[in-house]
Amino acid sequence: MPTIFTRIINQELPAKIFYETDVLLVIADHRPKDKVHLLIFPKTEYRNLIETPSDVLQQLFEVVKIIAKKLELEDHFRILINNGYGQEVDHIHLHFLSDRGPDKLTFLDD
Repeated sequence: MPTIFTRIINQELPAKIFYETDVLLVIADHRPKDKVHLLIFPKTEYRNLIETPSDVLQQLFEVVKIIAKKLELEDHFRILINNGYGQEVDHIHLHFLSDRGPDKLTFLDD
């Protein structure tokens, strides 16, 4: 069964898209834990960090830098990755969080 992220990628479920590449998608978390809470994940399902190819991991972290620059948060953000322990969705994803910058959030469908 496809994950919620795959269903979003396939446009079966709505999401507020912040950034997108051919490989990755960045969306607003629907249950934010901070003023800025974005989810970064590949368009291909990889269950966890260990199963994710190195080149995809590299792209995930390159997008973190892009997001930080776009939101002017280069020195004020947190990245969280759950790998099995605490992981609610079996699809590798990074949480980008900050208590600053919500005024800079603009979404592709706005």
